[in-house]
Amino acid sequence: MRPLSYAKRLTSDLETWVNKGWVTPDNAEHIRASLHSEEGSSRLPVVITILGTVLIGFSVMAFVAANWAAMPKGLRLGLLGVTMWSTYGGAAYLLLRKQSGYAEAALLAGVAFFGANIMLIGQMYHLPSDFSAGLLAWALGALVTAWAVKSRSALVATQLLLMGWTSNELTDGTLHVAYLVPWAAATLLAVRLNWNPARHLAIIGLIFWMLGNVPSLAERIGWGPFEALITLTALFVLLWVVGLATEQKEHPFSRALQAYGALATFILFGIAQLIDEGLKGQTEMIVPALSVLLVPLAAYAASTRQHALRPLDIAALTTFPLALVFAGLLMPTEGTYTGTAPLRFTAPVLLLLSVWLVAFGTRTHNRFLINLGFAAFGAEALFLYLETFGTLLDTAAFFAIGGILLIAGGFVWERLRRQATSAQEEASS
Repeated sequence: MRPLSYAKRLTSDLETWVNKGWVTPDNAEHIRASLHSEEGSSRLPVVITILGTVLIGFSVMAFVAANWAAMPKGLRLGLLGVTMWSTYGGAAYLLLRKQSGYAEAALLAGVAFFGANIMLIGQMYHLPSDFSAGLLAWALGALVTAWAVKSRSALVATQLLLMGWTSNELTDGTLHVAYLVPWAAATLLAVRLNWNPARHLAIIGLIFWMLGNVPSLAERIGWGPFEALITLTALFVLLWVVGLATEQKEHPFSRALQAYGALATFILFGIAQLIDEGLKGQTEMIVPALSVLLVPLAAYAASTRQHALRPLDIAALTTFPLALVFAGLLMPTEGTYTGTAPLRFTAPVLLLLSVWLVAFGTRTHNRFLINLGFAAFGAEALFLYLETFGTLLDTAAFFAIGGILLIAGGFVWERLRRQATSAQEEASS
């Protein structure tokens, strides 16, 4: 089933193509008819079936738990085995009948019962309690299922279970590098299936893992907050650059990489304004400095493929991590910091980068970057207002002036955003 936005865009494009003579009116009607026929096939029954499968799974587990103590071990094992393998058998039957949607529901139930079996059998035989190992075994079972039958539902379950596994491991304060092995296998399947939701989950899982490992990594290396933020910002800018480089080849996921990289970059830059500890310097700056140096080199290499990437854009992308270096240097090494000195530097830089992002998004016809630029500019302006005037005015005047500025600023900013996005849509049509 195609999304509604796709149908509207295709209908508009067909009118343009017919007017330009690229498509005949008869062929355009056939395309529209095909589109409507695809939209008519609803997936609601499959969705309801999956939800019903989840409810049945919960009911079975609740029934087993309520009567667990009264059952002999043989009956317990038999019930667990029959329940799990019957769902997998039903999934195989449905796949042979070409009922892929209902087969996905059965596979999801099988994965759920597999996890329940791990926990209940471990409890039955009093195996050592290891929650992380149980999650890993559950995730690996779901991964094998996903690869065996190219199941999307099992793949989503795998990615979610892997994130649960690594989050549990990260609570111990240790680096969790082992996550990358099953994550890579799940990501490879997501790419082979060419399924965007799974690829989005793969990127989210990688970002989740990166951020979760930062505290333990910083402690091992001797980094402070700024060293970690500089390195992370450079890495996310590199992810953004990868999206820019692949867009020229019309890679279907290039815009998503840009969105994740740009969003994380602006968030990290904003967080840097709240830190009250400067750079530690010495040998701890080697990795952050190298990561900053990689940004202009990678951006220049991407500009040879993405011709819309200009020298100003390369300079702007480099400014994100480089400005954090200067902000860290402006921080005092001793005493309590009030936040005024770096804010005088980081706030104008962030505002300028937001304006650049709006212009860059308009030029590259990227609506997400346009909206992100406006949102970042507005958020920074609000932050400056709260930091600057919050302690200078009494409460009533503070809220009154703030409300007026927010209403006026929001009205003006929304008009500017609509003008930018409408110009982008006209240029792309």
